[in-house]
Amino acid sequence: MELFIHIWTNLEYFNLLNKWKLLSVWKQDRDLASFFMENFPWELATNISPQYEVNFMAIREIKKRFGQNYFDKIAGIYYWSDNCEYLVPTKVELEKAIENFKEFNKNFPPHKVRTFTFVTPYVWNKMLERLEESLEYLNSLNMKNPIEVVVNDFWVLRLINTKYKNLSINFGRLIHKLLKTPLIDTFWYEAHPAWELIKNKSEQEKLRLRDEIVKWQLKFYNSSEVSLDIYKNFLLKNSVKRVALDYMEKREDLYKSCSATNPPVTSDIPINKGDIVWIDLYYPWALIFTWRLCDTSAIENPSRWMYTIDDICPRTCDRYDVSYKIKTVWYNMLQRWNAWYRSELNLDFLTDDFISSNLGNRLVFAPFITV
Repeated sequence: MELFIHIWTNLEYFNLLNKWKLLSVWKQDRDLASFFMENFPWELATNISPQYEVNFMAIREIKKRFGQNYFDKIAGIYYWSDNCEYLVPTKVELEKAIENFKEFNKNFPPHKVRTFTFVTPYVWNKMLERLEESLEYLNSLNMKNPIEVVVNDFWVLRLINTKYKNLSINFGRLIHKLLKTPLIDTFWYEAHPAWELIKNKSEQEKLRLRDEIVKWQLKFYNSSEVSLDIYKNFLLKNSVKRVALDYMEKREDLYKSCSATNPPVTSDIPINKGDIVWIDLYYPWALIFTWRLCDTSAIENPSRWMYTIDDICPRTCDRYDVSYKIKTVWYNMLQRWNAWYRSELNLDFLTDDFISSNLGNRLVFAPFITV
C-alpha cells in the first residue's frame, strides 16, 4: 500500500510538508506546535482542537503498523477539499500548489515519480466556471505521471471524460457511498425482531432471531457500492480506476468486500488485464456526512445559522472547527464547514492482503480535516 498525503486548502500548509514538520513526533512535536503558533494563530482557541492530538497519534499508529520508515516513501500529494464548492481554487492558487509540489519533490527526492491528485467537491452552476478553469490548466500540464482528479460530482465526471481527457479520474468519498454513522460501531443498539416473528416464541428463540438480524446488519455495514459488480462495471465504463473509502475501525470485513482487485464477475464490457479498481483509504478522519447548510458560518454571524450558503461565503471554516462531546471515549467528532468528521486510529483492522505492497491500494493520510 502506497502512502499519499492530503494537503488541504490553505497553501501555507505545504510548508508543513516542505519543511518536514508535518511528520514530527515525540520531541519534535514541540517544533510543530511552534509552527502553528507562528503561522496559524487563529487555529488555536481556548481549547486546542482535537485535530492536533489526533495528528500526532495517527503518525505513531502508522509507523507502528507499517514501519518507522514508512514516511520516507510518500508516493504523491492530494490537494484541496472534497466537501465545499466555495473552496474551489482559482487558477493562480492551483499554479502555486503545483510549484509547491515541485519544491517538495526537489527537497525530498522521491523513490519513484510522485503523483499530483486534485480533489474536487460537488459543484453547482456558480462555481463550475472556476473549476473548469482549473481543470483546463491541469489538462495542459506535461508531467511524468498523469495528473489525477478526485471526482465527487457526476457533472464533473462527464466534463473530464468529454473535454479534459489527459486527466485520470478517481471517485471520491462523497460520490462513493459507505454507511458511516458513528452509532454503528458502538454496538450499543439492540435488534428487535418484528412482533409477528416473536409472537408465542420462547426467549431462546427470540435471542436466536436477534443474533441473526445483527449478523445481517453487520454484513451490510461491511460493504459499500464498490462491492457490487454493477458499480464496478459503471466505473470501468467511465475510465475510473480508483474509489475513495473512509477507514472505519471494527469493520475488518469491509476491506475484504471492498477490495476491488478482481474485475466484476459479470460484465457487459471487455475486461482487460489492467481493468482493476483500486482503493484510496482515507485516514484518520472519516467523513460522516455533508449537506448544503453551513452551521460553522454562524459562529461569527448567528443569523446565518441553518442557512444555505449560496451567495456569499465568509470562509469561517478557515478559522474554526466545532468539537462535539460524545459518550464514547475512543473517537473525536468534529464539524467543519458543512461536514462532520470522526477520528479513527486503530489500524489493526486492515488485512495483510489489502495492504500488500504489490497491489495498487493507497493510504491517504489527511493529518488535519481537509478544509
